[in-house]
Amino acid sequence: MKTDFLDEVSRIGLKLEELYYRFGYSKFKMNRFEPYSFYMSNESFLEDSRVITMQSATGKLLALKPDVTMSIVKNHKAYDKSKIYYNEPVFKVPPGESDFREIRQVGLEYIGELSLYQTLEVLNLAIKSLAMIGEFRFVISDMSIVNLLFDEYNINAEDKNAIIRCLRQKNLHDLEKLPQSRIFTKLVQLPADFKEAITVLLEDETYACCKSELDKLMDIAEALVEICDINKVMFDFAHLVGTQYYNGLTFTGYVRGVANKVLSGGRYDNLLRNMGEKTQKAIGFAVYLSEIENTQREVCDKQIIQYTNVVETLKKANELYESGINFCVRKEENDD
Repeated sequence: MKTDFLDEVSRIGLKLEELYYRFGYSKFKMNRFEPYSFYMSNESFLEDSRVITMQSATGKLLALKPDVTMSIVKNHKAYDKSKIYYNEPVFKVPPGESDFREIRQVGLEYIGELSLYQTLEVLNLAIKSLAMIGEFRFVISDMSIVNLLFDEYNINAEDKNAIIRCLRQKNLHDLEKLPQSRIFTKLVQLPADFKEAITVLLEDETYACCKSELDKLMDIAEALVEICDINKVMFDFAHLVGTQYYNGLTFTGYVRGVANKVLSGGRYDNLLRNMGEKTQKAIGFAVYLSEIENTQREVCDKQIIQYTNVVETLKKANELYESGINFCVRKEENDD
C-alpha cells in the first residue's frame, strides 16, 4: 500500500509501527476514556493532575486519556502480551503550557521479566526511532543512582527535591549549599561520554553503594558501542525525568530543529507496584509526533493535468490513476 497521500508525520508514525511490529511487539488499541477515579488513585504518576472529564450515559465520571502507559499497565493482563506498541493520542496540559492539547504519540512498552537483552532492545528501538526523524541526540540517565545516594546519606524529602531540581538545572551554586554537596556536584560535572561517565563513578568509593547499578549501566554502555553510533549517545543526570513515574534507567531523545524533547522513556517498576504488579518489571518510551509536525516540509510530486473539458480531463485523470501516478487538475482562471 502506498503512503504518499499521508503527511510526513503520519508516514513516520507508520514507519515506527512497522519497526516495532518487526521486533515482535503487538499493537494495543484502547478506549479514549478511563474512569476518572483510576487517574485520581494514581495521580502522583501524572505530569499534571488536570484531566478533561465528562459524564457517561450511566452517570459515571470519565476522563479523556492523559496517559497511555497507565492504561496499558491496567489492561495488559487481559491482552496477554508482554511486548506492546501503540499509536494513540493523549489529552493533557504539556509542561510550560496553560491549556489542554491533543498530543499524538507512538510508543512501546515491555512488561515482564526484564533482562539485559530486553533493556538493550528497547534502547535500540528508541535510537532507531529518532534516526527515522532526523539528526538526533540520545541522553541516558538513571534515577536509581540518585535514590541510592539519598538512602545512603540520609537525605530528607525537602533536600531530595532541591537536589533533583539543581541536578536538572545544572545549578552548582545552589547545589553546593545542600547536604553532601560534593557527592551531587560531581554528578553534574561528569563527562558526557557514556562509558567515561560510568567509569568515573565506579572508580570513586563515594559511590560504592551504587556499584551494582553502575555495573549494569556499564554493560549497557559497552553493548551500545557495538550496536549504534555511540557518539550520539550521552549520559547526563540533568535529564532525570518523572521521579515518581520512573525508578531506574531513563532516557530522552532530541532531534535537530525541534526545541522540545521528541522521545522520553525509562523503567517504571514503581507504577506497576502501585497498580498491584508486585513481581513484574517494565520499560518503555513514547515518541511525540506532535513535536515534529511543524518541522516536516511537504514535497509536491503530483503531475499537473491542464483542464480542457469535463470528459477529457476525467479520462486523463483515470488514466493516471490506473498507472499509479499522483496528479491534480489545474484550471485556467478564464475557464468557465
